[in-house]
Amino acid sequence: MIQAGELIQQRVAEYCSRARNLFYAVMLFQRECPSCGSSALVMKQDSCCQCHCCHAEFDPTVQFQTCPDCDHALILKVYHYWCPHCRRPVRSMFCFDERVFNNEYFREMMQESRERKKEEAEKLRSQLLESRSPTFWPDSEPVIEGAAQFAQDLEQFTAPLIAVKSKARPVRASFDLNAYRHHILTRVQGCVVEFEGIARLVEDPQLDRVYRFITAIFLDHEGLLEIEQQHDGRITLVGA
Repeated sequence: MIQAGELIQQRVAEYCSRARNLFYAVMLFQRECPSCGSSALVMKQDSCCQCHCCHAEFDPTVQFQTCPDCDHALILKVYHYWCPHCRRPVRSMFCFDERVFNNEYFREMMQESRERKKEEAEKLRSQLLESRSPTFWPDSEPVIEGAAQFAQDLEQFTAPLIAVKSKARPVRASFDLNAYRHHILTRVQGCVVEFEGIARLVEDPQLDRVYRFITAIFLDHEGLLEIEQQHDGRITLVGA
């Protein structure tokens, strides 16, 4: 039974692979490369096409497909294609799978995150260098009889450091993206909600506002809601 099941899975995978290749071949039939005009195009993966002649790579949905309602060019967001004129997601004709993945977007986000961490490390290193004590060169020999005074001076010197260490450091609430997604979507689905009117999930109001806004940006990229700013500065969330 197990061997028969594995054989069925293998044949289903082979069938899906052939169906995918046939789908790509049909969708790219008589399409021309925007760089050299050749029709020798092949899909490497969803949302990525390559020309066999000039080896140029491009997104066939952005290059060949337009919005079915207004004929406007499409753009690739995080997980879907978007018509900026109609302000709605559009299903790609060149994607075998339903969901796409914007590699360029996440590559840029990871690069910015690395650069930001590097800048923070350099800033901390500079602060530590500036806080170092200057070089001390004694101008006389140490006096053994002055050990009691030395202990008193040492206690006075270390007192501020001990006081800083003794202060309890506040624990920042962790960011649960899935919890905030569910929290926001249950309130904005099919309606318009003011951003400031959404209840908090964590005690810190400033931190919760940051978490809510980050989640709203991700949901806007996914086409599940729209972020709009009114003339008076208020931010509203429009559910899909």
